[in-house]
Amino acid sequence: MQGNHHLSIVIPTYNRADFLDYSLQIHMPLAKKHTIAIYIFDNASLDDTKQVVQKWMLEYPHLFYYRHETNIGAVLNVEFALKYPKTEFVWLLGDTYEIPENGVDSVLDCIHNSNKKQDAIVCNLENKLNIATKSYEDANSLLYDLGALMTCIAVLILSKSLIEQGAFERFRVTFFPHAGIIFEEIAKRDFSIYWLCELSIKGLHRHDLQKTNWSHTHQAFAIGCEDWSNFVMSLPPSYSIENKMKCIMDFGKISGLFGIKNLIMLRINGIFTYKTFVHYKHLFGLSIEYPLPFLAILSVTPRWMLVSFKKIITFVMKALK
Repeated sequence: MQGNHHLSIVIPTYNRADFLDYSLQIHMPLAKKHTIAIYIFDNASLDDTKQVVQKWMLEYPHLFYYRHETNIGAVLNVEFALKYPKTEFVWLLGDTYEIPENGVDSVLDCIHNSNKKQDAIVCNLENKLNIATKSYEDANSLLYDLGALMTCIAVLILSKSLIEQGAFERFRVTFFPHAGIIFEEIAKRDFSIYWLCELSIKGLHRHDLQKTNWSHTHQAFAIGCEDWSNFVMSLPPSYSIENKMKCIMDFGKISGLFGIKNLIMLRINGIFTYKTFVHYKHLFGLSIEYPLPFLAILSVTPRWMLVSFKKIITFVMKALK
């Protein structure tokens, strides 16, 4: 049986066998409906990722597995995953995200019925944005509206032609190559990128699965402030400085990384310290909406006090339900 030549799904993964098992359980029926190939790109996981995939391969002939002999890093694994399939479009799905039941149908409808060939399709993320569905043909408007959202790999369905033209080598030093190749390429030429507001990706949620990534570690400020700001500012000068600054600030809001709740958790976990504040304060005005004096006070607030405050708030919220 021949696979779908319009769309494939790629899942870069590393040491998340439990998430991957649940992801394949959810997405296999969606893929089977349209004989869509699913490619797993294992970055030399040390857990039982291989066994999990082999189990599901018995259920579906269009599930494929590639394991790197050594860990090549998340950025190169994403690049490898995007370049591998030969389909017209490639959905870059993370191993901790979920496509809704109608998601594949909606994307295929967009591919088949669009009046203009699309360079990419962008989905919503947990309904975070309320911008009407439309086709973007102005690069500055796309950066202004969707730039920060497009840091999430799971919302991106890229055309093979855009992938083949992508300047991946330029973005291997950043954590955002998937967004970089898009904004670099569309700054050079006419393009069309379709925004599907109604199609919203969400995180995989199950009580026994606990997601962790760089945002929960000491890399939170290095990547979320420094790397992200440098990445956006490095985009071609055809993007206005105002749009770049708005895009930088939006990242902390859309991701929740620099919302007050997460900043408190970063302080409780000893990640946000006064030393961190001093080191990154020159970037806080770009990437965090709260004033510097407030952030300075939070960075030295005793952690036990914030833990107690959090317990009180949690107790009050439960009592009000």
